[in-house]
Amino acid sequence: MTEPITRAEAEVFERFHDAVFVRDMEGKIHFWNAASAALYGWPSHSALGANARTLLGCKHERDGHDKADARLLADGYWEGELSRLTGSGCRRLVNVRWSLRRDAAGNPIGILETGYDISSAKQIEQHLKASEYRYRNLFQAMAASFWELDFTAIGPKIRALLDSGVRDLEAYFLTHPHVVRDFMQHTQVVDLNDHSVRLFGRGDRTEMLGTIDRYWPDESIQVYARCVVKSLGGLPNNIEVTRLRTLDGNEFECLFTACFSKENIARGVILIGIIDLSELAEARHALEIMQTELAHVARISILGELSASITHEINQPLTSISTYAQAGLRWLQRPQPDLREVENALLQIIDEAQRTDDVISRIRGMALRRPAQESDVSINDVIQDSLQFTDHELRKHSVRLTTELAASLAPVRADRVLLQQVIVNLVMNAAQAMAMSDSAIRELTVRSVRLPAGDICLEVLDSGPGIAQGLEGKLFESFFTTKATGMGMGLPICRSIVEGAGGQIQLTNRGDGKQGAKVTLTLPALMLAT
Repeated sequence: MTEPITRAEAEVFERFHDAVFVRDMEGKIHFWNAASAALYGWPSHSALGANARTLLGCKHERDGHDKADARLLADGYWEGELSRLTGSGCRRLVNVRWSLRRDAAGNPIGILETGYDISSAKQIEQHLKASEYRYRNLFQAMAASFWELDFTAIGPKIRALLDSGVRDLEAYFLTHPHVVRDFMQHTQVVDLNDHSVRLFGRGDRTEMLGTIDRYWPDESIQVYARCVVKSLGGLPNNIEVTRLRTLDGNEFECLFTACFSKENIARGVILIGIIDLSELAEARHALEIMQTELAHVARISILGELSASITHEINQPLTSISTYAQAGLRWLQRPQPDLREVENALLQIIDEAQRTDDVISRIRGMALRRPAQESDVSINDVIQDSLQFTDHELRKHSVRLTTELAASLAPVRADRVLLQQVIVNLVMNAAQAMAMSDSAIRELTVRSVRLPAGDICLEVLDSGPGIAQGLEGKLFESFFTTKATGMGMGLPICRSIVEGAGGQIQLTNRGDGKQGAKVTLTLPALMLAT
């Protein structure tokens, strides 16, 4: 009987890195190289003469033994995956190839098998499939819009810009928006989840694939440009609030996130996530309207409390106008009219009329319902204007007012009327607190200072009872009040106004050894041009 392998072949196969063994048609092993011994754990002297299927406990992953043998005899070869039992009792998945060996007459005499271990590769493949399955499920299930973008066509365009001498890509994109638009026209949507179709599309997923250009209004294209710059800079992501456009042309506000993982960048892929902020924007707008209305109600309430002071302020110039008018009339009715005195009386009337107009203008400004209108204002000017509203109230409660206003303070950015409202509210609270406690000494100090860090600080210090223990953290809560008839909205509105201007407000007991409360209000100062 012809041997299925020659000595010369055995010498060659022994040098192979893959496992190689030869068996006859009955399965008896005639050759077993060192790589087979290493793979299967059976030394050559144990394997030679043994039946291959018995020794290795073969299990076909797809085809059964009979089908594999039939294919081998018909085609002269067979390739597939086999589960093999090793000498240590564990199983390994092996990719094998069988080649049928024949004698000179063409009769089958044996089978040459080459194989290599794919157990680890198979586990990795299964893990990747499981990960891909989980990723796809998450991709589809998330209540956010997810897109996979192909930007491979952008690489040559960026290299061309750099070769042409462009060094600051971000600045270049700002001055050349048409280049950004061209980049977008060459960036393709290759995949997206169902939520993206509902948010941007019209029900047809394939309609949304292709260029991303149509989803970006002009005012948002620099977000795309910054994504390009950050991805080139090796940053992990770019997160911004921007506006995008649906296929029907409707724009909406959204949170845009682009992820630049090294693996995806190497493949020319970017994953982006989009969260619709339309409802949040509407809620924010409604909140702003509500805050404006609350501030307006609070101002009207303050003006109601200050009605006596307002009446006093108006009555003073009106009384003066009446007095000067009567004096002027008497000077005219004399046998020899004194026109100089008449002229002086008329000038005084004009001055008092202007004073009345100023008072009414201040009242009207405080009473108007309007959104915040920020401008550069002097904190000292606002303090002095605000104190004019409270003059009568302070005198009614026998409060002695001291102002300590620092000179040459930098302006702050705020709404003048709203800032007046804050100061009036704080002064009124202090005066009423001292009156309610029957304080023997009623002193109020309003002070403006420049802090070392450059911020502008306003302090209102009183000599009242101070803040009772346990109330420190509650005074800025909505509807909390220590007044029998108070609404509990004054201080919360003050905090909202101050924080809206980028500042902070605190209410504490005085720390200078004196009894009373101290309100500290800080606002960022504007940098003056030099």
